[in-house]
Amino acid sequence: MTIVTAVAIHPRAGDVWDQLQKQLSKSKDIIEKHGGENVTLLATAIGGPQTNVLTMLVTAPNWTRFGEIQEKVYNDAEMQALLVESGKIATWEISTAQTVDF
Repeated sequence: MTIVTAVAIHPRAGDVWDQLQKQLSKSKDIIEKHGGENVTLLATAIGGPQTNVLTMLVTAPNWTRFGEIQEKVYNDAEMQALLVESGKIATWEISTAQTVDF
């Protein structure tokens, strides 16, 4: 099973995209440093209320590894500072799911 985390990022204003993308690039580096896999950023072009929302996807091979990555990422001082700074220009929602074999 693969664990997939999706972070839907809602910019507070249209003119913060450049700044937000720089912050997301830094967060990607931190997540990968701590073992997050397949870090991908999507921009929803057509999606009703989700239009213009950025979604960052991150995978982990299992729940144990997911927990280890989360602990390292959120204990990282650089990530903590980045979250405080990013909160000034965006809000976000985090969902985590696992793949299902069928």
